Amino acid sequence: MDFHTKLKNAEFWFTQASQMFEASKALFNSMTSKDSSDELRVGAHKGSLFLLGIATENAFKGVLAFKEELKIENERLKPITPKGVSPHDLEWLSEKIGHTFSEKEIELFKRLSVYTIWAGKYGTPLKKSEFLKDKGALFQSESDYDVISDVISRLKIEAGFNKNSGWPSLRS
Repeated sequence: MDFHTKLKNAEFWFTQASQMFEASKALFNSMTSKDSSDELRVGAHKGSLFLLGIATENAFKGVLAFKEELKIENERLKPITPKGVSPHDLEWLSEKIGHTFSEKEIELFKRLSVYTIWAGKYGTPLKKSEFLKDKGALFQSESDYDVISDVISRLKIEAGFNKNSGWPSLRS
């Protein structure tokens, strides 16, 4: 299968979303083990939320692929965010796909964005403004998984998945 086909079809974005979601849960479960060291717990916390955010980002991009809003330029995905907005900003992506989300879901997208933009990768943000803005967002709840599972399921249906017949034919 070629690059263009994989990039333009929601099925592949949602497959990645599901894989990252499951990996995130596995990391979360390792964090809750009483045998875990502090370093493992902190690393698993950050890593699990990073992967949960990336799962959400892939689901959003799956919807954009379904709507034919992902474009290829110079043999790579053309950036979809305006200058100054991170391509990992889940709140922005949630608005871009035009789906209505609850206040609880939007708050979770904001919190997960902290991890997709910096906290899942670095010990401190690369901008002081993010350091000040994100101080209260570095926490995790087991219910985060239920919320994102529901979001991904709804978006998958919006992107053409049918529980009886599966995904529509691939576009090239």
